[in-house]
Amino acid sequence: MTDIDVIVLGSGFTGLRAAVAASAAGASVLVVEALPELGGRSQFSWARLMGAGTRFQKAQGIDDTPEALFAQYMRLHEYQIDAANARELTFGMGREIEWLADNGLEFKGVLPGETNEVDRIHRSGGGHKIIEVLLRLARAQGVEFAVNQRVDRLITDDGRVIGVAVGDDELHAKAVVLATGGFGGNKDLIRQWLPSIAELAGDWVLPVGGEELAKYAQGDAIGLSSAVGAQIAGADLWEVTLRPGYVQVSRPELPGHVILVDSTGRRFVDELAGVAAMQGAVSHAKAPVHLIFDDAAKRDYRPSGEILAPGEKKRYLHPDYVEDVVDAEVEKGGIIKADTLDELAALIGINPASLRSTVDQYNADARLGHDSVQLKDPAQMSPIEVGPFYATEMRLASIGFTGAGPRVNSSAAVLDVHNLPIPGLFAGGECASGIAGPGSAADATPTATCLVFGRIAGESAAAFAAAH
Repeated sequence: MTDIDVIVLGSGFTGLRAAVAASAAGASVLVVEALPELGGRSQFSWARLMGAGTRFQKAQGIDDTPEALFAQYMRLHEYQIDAANARELTFGMGREIEWLADNGLEFKGVLPGETNEVDRIHRSGGGHKIIEVLLRLARAQGVEFAVNQRVDRLITDDGRVIGVAVGDDELHAKAVVLATGGFGGNKDLIRQWLPSIAELAGDWVLPVGGEELAKYAQGDAIGLSSAVGAQIAGADLWEVTLRPGYVQVSRPELPGHVILVDSTGRRFVDELAGVAAMQGAVSHAKAPVHLIFDDAAKRDYRPSGEILAPGEKKRYLHPDYVEDVVDAEVEKGGIIKADTLDELAALIGINPASLRSTVDQYNADARLGHDSVQLKDPAQMSPIEVGPFYATEMRLASIGFTGAGPRVNSSAAVLDVHNLPIPGLFAGGECASGIAGPGSAADATPTATCLVFGRIAGESAAAFAAAH
């Protein structure tokens, strides 16, 4: 007996978009959420959407096409993604932006990205706004919800997925969609599927947003799908940002006054570089990496929460390095303080002469208004010369995206180890592999990936249900 046409596991961007799409196609839909509330980690995201050929680009005079985005996406990911998957994604991005706008979501302009040839990043106002739109549509279409129900296994019959189970309770369906998100909060899965992050971050690893958001990123799809023969792919695909050990919530930007040096004392990156550049540079730097600044910079930062005066630079508000935080962390040992650069170098294990030469060069460049080494914006540079001096170790440890999961094809069908679809099982978003590649830190597509492949998964599940 079939209880419902389509069961969707997860209520973030992917799950809700799948539910809306399946319901619109005529299927009865139940969304099952493991936690007590709906929205998943998606509700906390910045939710900037990549897209090409949209009305918002045209309004800003930007000439762009999905074809151009597809070509760039394939190059960025080094052709490690099936072209059909990449085409569905890139051609669907603009469509999702338009669809959200038609359904009441306000977009706040189009921004450049780290690798985009034209401006393509659409500001949505935040993940909670998208969740509000999707929930409104789902409820209006009669989608049902069950919260606080963590599914522990998929039910199969002769190789076909026919439902889900929570303990002794079983619920049958004609199709199941996995939309359970990533596994940035599951350290066991990180060690298994992201070994390079485990090595880089050590015991600092945590999902973006800190331990409070770990519950939203447990990687349920891997265990559920592998138990029914799914192919798990995407090992060591990730997006991760820098953080000092004393900060639970990572913020990708660094203030302009600091420098980053590796264990040889070399300054190896523009400290204002984007996530992708920073991720690549730090992962190949000679560890440990330290952030260094002086007392003048510390005193220039405003106390946490203080409002900027008109004309003041935003860099002073970075909350991880404001004066009260720095002073408190010096007392706790999270930040190292020394009267001279030579003493600081000795405390953090760097040859004093090497660190001194790096800082001398940086200071000279700051005065000349030209970074001769890493080409940082000179307007953000200030000499590091007023003692005492400060240092804190930095690691790539705050996980924003995990790429491992059940592999899907361009119809969002989950593939088995022989590259054949598992009947009745579909997946999308961060829990699915085969959509993102090695450029995942640079292309700003996670939200669009969730929405596009959420829609595809929902439509495919509804079509499968109608045929069975």
